[in-house]
Amino acid sequence: MKKFLGIGRYVVCSLLLLGVFSLFVARLFQWQIIDGQTYYDLSNTTSSSYIKLTATRGEILDRDGNPLAQNRTCYNIVFDDTLIDHDRINDTILELIGIMEETDTEWIDPLPIQLNSDGSYSFKEDYDSEVEFLKSSSMLHVNSYATADECMTQLIEMFDCKDYAPEDAIKIISVRYNMKKNLFDADSPYTFAQDISSNVMTVVNERAANMEGVRVDVTTIREYPDGALAPHIIGKTGPLTQEQYDSFKEDDNLFDLDDNLSGYSLDDTMGQNGIEYALEDTLRGENGKLAIETDRDGNLISSEIEVAPEAGNTVYLTLDSRIQAVTNASLAKNAKAAKENAVPTDDDPKGSDCEAGAAVMIDIKTGGVLAASTYPTYDLNKYISDIAYYNQLNNDKTYPMINRAFNGSFAPGSIFKPVVASAALQEGIINPSSTVYCNHYYTYYTNDTSLAPKCMGWHYNTNIYKALQKSCNIFFYDVGRRLGITKLDAYGTLFGLGQKTGLEVSESTGVLTTPEDYERRSGQTWTDGMTLSAAIGQMDNSFTPVQLVSYCASIANGGHRMQLHLVDKVTDYTRENVVEEKGATVLNEVGVDDENLEIVREGMRMVAQAGGTASDFANYGVPIGAKTGTAEVNGHSDNVTFIAFAPYDEPEIAIAVVLEYGSNGTYSKNIARDMLNAYFYDAYVNEEGEVVLPSAADARE
Repeated sequence: MKKFLGIGRYVVCSLLLLGVFSLFVARLFQWQIIDGQTYYDLSNTTSSSYIKLTATRGEILDRDGNPLAQNRTCYNIVFDDTLIDHDRINDTILELIGIMEETDTEWIDPLPIQLNSDGSYSFKEDYDSEVEFLKSSSMLHVNSYATADECMTQLIEMFDCKDYAPEDAIKIISVRYNMKKNLFDADSPYTFAQDISSNVMTVVNERAANMEGVRVDVTTIREYPDGALAPHIIGKTGPLTQEQYDSFKEDDNLFDLDDNLSGYSLDDTMGQNGIEYALEDTLRGENGKLAIETDRDGNLISSEIEVAPEAGNTVYLTLDSRIQAVTNASLAKNAKAAKENAVPTDDDPKGSDCEAGAAVMIDIKTGGVLAASTYPTYDLNKYISDIAYYNQLNNDKTYPMINRAFNGSFAPGSIFKPVVASAALQEGIINPSSTVYCNHYYTYYTNDTSLAPKCMGWHYNTNIYKALQKSCNIFFYDVGRRLGITKLDAYGTLFGLGQKTGLEVSESTGVLTTPEDYERRSGQTWTDGMTLSAAIGQMDNSFTPVQLVSYCASIANGGHRMQLHLVDKVTDYTRENVVEEKGATVLNEVGVDDENLEIVREGMRMVAQAGGTASDFANYGVPIGAKTGTAEVNGHSDNVTFIAFAPYDEPEIAIAVVLEYGSNGTYSKNIARDMLNAYFYDAYVNEEGEVVLPSAADARE
């Protein structure tokens, strides 16, 4: 019985298997024999392909939602390799250029060669990097000394333009050259012209039947509503450089329709500096994928979005646009005034050679940057669109492209003295009652007054309060000597001087004087006399404005060194859902008890009262603590510096101002006043570019 059951199972399984194979053979017979011609004809009349759907870039806003970098819908003319007739591509390009010329519309023309009136060719001026690429192994692979005529001969052969007139050939070659450079293929459409008008779009669409593979895409373009507001901070987007492309290739992060939709292609754009670069991954978004089916004439049969693109996130910055605008206007006005109105003296025969400066305001409690201005500056929109302006900036010896607020490093002068005071109090070297006698000369090391370090005045018996109020050098020489350079450097480091502040964008570290660094740089031995200079903010001490404002905030907030930041929060593109919110972060404690910091704060309050070096603020409507500074700079006028926090009793903001070679401290205090007015009294910049208060009644002087 068991034997027959085993045979039965075998027979049943065999019959089932035979049935399945029979169905498969029958279906195959139908496909290949019965319906074979139908499927063959279909395969020869339709084709399938995919198109990248580029994600919309996230926008950048200030803390109140005012746009700093936004998107505008525009039309681009694009070549699609899956639909193009390659036998007619040159004629198609020429016809398209004809439309551009008829409508006075620009197209992308990066070819670094021009046709001269005598029929010869020459390289265009200011196209050095493009010429280098043209001659490289990636394109023509010719010697670096190859002439424009020699390069053009190869290009004409490469792109089959022998039968075209020279004036037409060079136009065609410009487009074909850029197509090749940007790796134009089925996966990577080529953008021929950007941001065309609706009229041009209509003309192109009307003639599309004669221009296979040409289409008009609706996309977005990056705009900066006020290109001069914060160009160094916002940054810009731009085409990938060859180095960036090679880096993405090395990291296996190139665009691929199957494996990496959001990878980069050579014709992509990305953030090149500032927030646009620092938050590239946040702003970029994720690309999508469109499947299309066309007949053999290139007509669209069907399309379907297989992967929907996801827009990038929106970034809210801590910047306040109005305060930033006020800071910009005041900094520019006072930097110019410092140079134009300077009076030469015996000590400063130039009067002033002020060419640059910076000013920063931060929220003391959070470390958020409310304003960060640098002078000279530039207009981001003009930089992007005007080649003459671009060249002018790059040749400007005042270097307007440098963000002096974050990357400029300046000798601080006497605004360094609160660090010395804090350290000396904490170490028990002085107390509030300790005095040092100031008779204009510091004679601890020598009685020869011609060699002795000097003070700006005669302050006689001076305690810590008076020393800060009057900025007495003798007091700080003596305290610095007793403190010693090792402890002085230790506290300077705790206050963040010579340290990065934690900003999301590029910033310099500055220099905090140490004997080791000095000896390595100069080859000279550190002496006790150098410690005296370091104690009043001289020697190699050189700090960024953001370090100065951070250190001032640490004094005001009880000794917490906050991480500075520009990003307030990140939302999705709709701005409805918060993805990330930036909170306050303490980098370190400065190591000074608050009771000692309170003594320093009281001294800084006296600076801004009658008899102080910033007595200009004695009747200001909001009580502030401040410190003025003047730093000698070899071969130049003095730097003038200013730090402040306000309100004195419950500090909310801190300010740092630097005028490089500004000579006269009046101008740095003018800038600080305008910034305070912007924060406390809503001062703004009017149409004439002047800083004004909403009404005269609000000027609480």
